[in-house]
Amino acid sequence: MLDQACSGWAVLYSLSMRRFFGLCAWPSPQAVIVCDDTVEGLEQRMREAETLLILRMPPADDRLGRAA
Repeated sequence: MLDQACSGWAVLYSLSMRRFFGLCAWPSPQAVIVCDDTVEGLEQRMREAETLLILRMPPADDRLGRAA
């Protein structure tokens, strides 16, 4: 259910560790994996990771190239 609400993430549950894991499914300079004991906590960590990645992105002109 959470992976449907949070598109761009694959959500897994580890029975042995009893934790939820979120793996980003969008391009990133490095792998982004977050985990938490609860679904609510995992969702918060995923939102925090998204915010951090957005803040670290280069300005739009650098990513898209400048018009000549």
